[in-house]
Amino acid sequence: MSEQRQQQAAGFERHEPEFETQDEIEEKRRIRAIFDEMEGKQLDFLDESGKSLIERVATFLAVLFAVTAFGGNFPPAYLKNNAWNKAYVIAILACYLAAMFLALLAIQPFNRPRNRYETKKMAQTLQSMITRKKWLVQIAGILFALGTVVLALLIFSIILPV
Repeated sequence: MSEQRQQQAAGFERHEPEFETQDEIEEKRRIRAIFDEMEGKQLDFLDESGKSLIERVATFLAVLFAVTAFGGNFPPAYLKNNAWNKAYVIAILACYLAAMFLALLAIQPFNRPRNRYETKKMAQTLQSMITRKKWLVQIAGILFALGTVVLALLIFSIILPV
């Protein structure tokens, strides 16, 4: 048996080196540049996401207040005798206010040590800032979504009473 067949039988295969074309090299450079840019702008993106969440929560809180303040009497009839609707309103308020609080924390500036000459510490500080902001924005987004689902349930229960 030839040496090549013995190597193949033993699980070793010879591979000819693959050469990349200029287009493949340029594509890899382009992808790296995109990811480098995304990484560099991550803090700004998380701050903008937090601000956007605050705006959406404020808008939906206005909708909630409009729904609960329908008519001339407060509380409206669909809240007076309906424990489910009251629970919906309380749950929505809790979700939206918690989401707004977390989003505000995410965009809140903090003084961080610069460690001008210790790049390892600067990288750790940057990573902790990104991790913190990401966690706050994600939880705020989940609470916003949950509050919106409960708001939809409230509106459906008002429109289609059981």
